[in-house]
Amino acid sequence: SERPHDGRAFERFTDAGPIALLPMSDNRCSLVWTVKTGDEVAILKLSDKDFLAQLQDRFGYRLGKLTQVGQRNSYPLKLMQADQPIQHRIVLIGNAAHSLHPIAGQGFNLGLRDVAALADVLSNQPQDCGDPRVLHDYAQWRTQDQDNVIANTGLLVNLFSNNNPVLGHFRGAGLAIIDALPPVKHWLANKSMGLARKQPKLGRGLPL
Repeated sequence: SERPHDGRAFERFTDAGPIALLPMSDNRCSLVWTVKTGDEVAILKLSDKDFLAQLQDRFGYRLGKLTQVGQRNSYPLKLMQADQPIQHRIVLIGNAAHSLHPIAGQGFNLGLRDVAALADVLSNQPQDCGDPRVLHDYAQWRTQDQDNVIANTGLLVNLFSNNNPVLGHFRGAGLAIIDALPPVKHWLANKSMGLARKQPKLGRGLPL
């Protein structure tokens, strides 16, 4: 990109879903571009010049002019949550337990919190890490966080993909209000990072 990203991630909501540019080394960015089913074929076939032009039109000039593009791939998106994340001596965590809309790295963050919580409960029962009580404690700990994140990311996608003009005005007003109220922004940031709930030791920078 024309401007340095300075380690910042950028995300924009569109009628087809979010577009995100995530910072990498050498002023490069990793792109996540959500499109409607079927549109990905035509977009992948675009020349680099036309691809950048369409991306620029959708994303804007937050990073100035977008100058280069690397290899492109497409992957289907499907919301998924395991009905039974724990079984006899088995526990599903991260993307094995849930996949969700690619919004603000919430799926990745959720997976990190899964790992930290599982490590926490296992460290309290070193004799038998497959003890059903241990896995039950993990599931009880994580279920609400997982359910809330999945519901909230789905709500955001549906909210911003709705073309109703009245709803569009409310979206704009709501974002402006949030931006003008730092305590609300701080609360939302803490909630999205899972900091409003019980934190595992690793999540607080503590040893197990």
